Amino acid sequence: MEGIDSNARTKQSLESKPPAHAVSGLRLAATQRELRRNSSLLLLEMLRNPERVSSTADVTVGGVAYPAVDYRVGDQTLTVLFDGGTGLPARIRTLDYDNMWGDVTYDLVLSDWQTVDGVRVAMTRTYELNGRMVSETKITSAKVNGAVASDLLAIPDTFRTGASKPATGAVPYRWVLRRQFIGIYLDSDAPSYDTRATSGLRLVELAPGVQHAVGGSHNSLIVEMRDHLVVFDAPVTDGQSNWLLGAVKAKYPGKPVKYLVLTHHHMDHAGGLRGYAAQGATLVVGKGTAVHYQRVLASPFTRNPDLTARDLSRTTIVEVADKHVLGDGQREVHAYVLDNNPHADGLLIGYAPDAKLGFATDIWSPGAGPLPDKLNPALAALVAGVKKAGIAPTRFAGGHGSVGDYAPLAALEGK
Repeated sequence: MEGIDSNARTKQSLESKPPAHAVSGLRLAATQRELRRNSSLLLLEMLRNPERVSSTADVTVGGVAYPAVDYRVGDQTLTVLFDGGTGLPARIRTLDYDNMWGDVTYDLVLSDWQTVDGVRVAMTRTYELNGRMVSETKITSAKVNGAVASDLLAIPDTFRTGASKPATGAVPYRWVLRRQFIGIYLDSDAPSYDTRATSGLRLVELAPGVQHAVGGSHNSLIVEMRDHLVVFDAPVTDGQSNWLLGAVKAKYPGKPVKYLVLTHHHMDHAGGLRGYAAQGATLVVGKGTAVHYQRVLASPFTRNPDLTARDLSRTTIVEVADKHVLGDGQREVHAYVLDNNPHADGLLIGYAPDAKLGFATDIWSPGAGPLPDKLNPALAALVAGVKKAGIAPTRFAGGHGSVGDYAPLAALEGK
């Protein structure tokens, strides 16, 4: 199967001309599942494999009870809900895990059935996550068994060599699909780094007792305090959180992560928050966002592949109205709300005064590319926020990218 990364380009796609390559095992598994779900031949496949079909209780959606059956394919189960009046499939459901919302339903909703060359076809196909539409496809014309040029199905020899098999087990379907929907998917067999280009995640010391967790597409910052640690951001999944928690346990034995500061609510930078909450960490979040995180932590997560389900609803959450200081009598760590930024409500930036080091996510990715000729709205908000806070960072570490000097950015003010 031919694939191409979007703006999160892997080493393989950068070296390929055109920039396409055999897809990762994770993407292949997710694609195969959705192709089967979306196939007009699904009912025929079920008819030919009756041993995989089993009855299940009616499923109620929107007050309507739908007769349903389960169809097992490998380690996946598709629940097919039928319209009681027409007998046609109305929804095809999987039970997934979402990094933020925990246990979720993911439905393909079939409607606007029309007869095409004697075959009934659903002309409107909508995907819903927990009842909320995330994508919709409308078919305007169709033809049964239309001619297809044979060369369109030819597999390039370069793709045959080293092509991945479909991933099995705990496939992060929601991550793979959602990142493709928004156009920033890193097509790799690890959710957050290019397995062909790097050995994986690692800690990089930026100052005494200050580590940058890098090596993937999303970073965290760790600050050592007298008897505990402060971590900024919990990217991607609890799998990445588990890695970081293990790394800092080895680096700073006897010092637990007491505070997790979340710069903002987006799933790619907060999707691993349960791993920290399960260890007893207090969440520090921006103004107006505490209710969101309370809902997230109250959601069941029995399908989480990286963490055993437990009650996290009692996790302490501190909401920052303007500035919040975490101190131990020896060192301080600051969190500031960044007003008027275009990225997310309640966005926080971090600052370690003794290291003169700031931390920013998404509004600036230090080291990821050259600075623009003038400040865009996101960078302007960062510069204004630093001035308002009265802090003097010499460098910024990023939730993306690496580390960059702050002075050249500040010098763009007014240009």
